[in-house]
Amino acid sequence: MAKTTASTARAKAEARATTATTKPIEDGMDKMAGYAGKFTDYAEGSVKALTETAAASTEVIREIGTRNMAFMTQAMEQSVELTQTLANLRDPREMFELQSSFAKSMFSAYTAELTAQTELCVNAWRSAAKPFIASSAT
Repeated sequence: MAKTTASTARAKAEARATTATTKPIEDGMDKMAGYAGKFTDYAEGSVKALTETAAASTEVIREIGTRNMAFMTQAMEQSVELTQTLANLRDPREMFELQSSFAKSMFSAYTAELTAQTELCVNAWRSAAKPFIASSAT
């Protein structure tokens, strides 16, 4: 009978030791699972933000392409008109004045278009950053 009591006591002691050892491991595993869940949520938010940004970027690139084509078309048309006008002039001074005036107006138009496109890009960057900032804030 003493043997049975000793075996029982040893089994209880081993059970307590096992419980004391496994409790921290289980707590650690729970924390790891929590971190994995947070990482998954963060990754999902980043993918959604990337998708939104890609769609917005496509629109901005399309807008810039359209603006560039319109600007170049207008510049070419004005250049052709200037060339036709210059071909009919006989006074070199008047030709230089027209050429100078055309260069100034083209430079002003180019500067205005470049400023508008820069503003478009900056606004696009700010819009693109918003989903990432929102996803990292959570």
